[in-house]
Amino acid sequence: MSQSHGTRRKARSIMTKDNVLKGLSYLLTDYKVGDKVIVDIDSREHNSTPHRRFQGKIGVVREVGKRSLKITVMFGKKQKILQTRLNHTKLFIT
Repeated sequence: MSQSHGTRRKARSIMTKDNVLKGLSYLLTDYKVGDKVIVDIDSREHNSTPHRRFQGKIGVVREVGKRSLKITVMFGKKQKILQTRLNHTKLFIT
């Protein structure tokens, strides 16, 4: 049988969460353009999940929508734009 080459391949450790936040408080965070966020994939939501290579990366909010964010993330020397829902991000506090 041939090897699968899907986007969730070899992602068992990344996609499983031991301490899952319960409730809605993490969805009620107000994001503004220019805020720094951490890409933290929520395995319970499959819609608009970023690729697993962006797990743990820090990006800057570029655009805020009703249910989604556009985030710019530096990947090597390139700037990538992620469009993801609110539950796949956390506010980066310095």
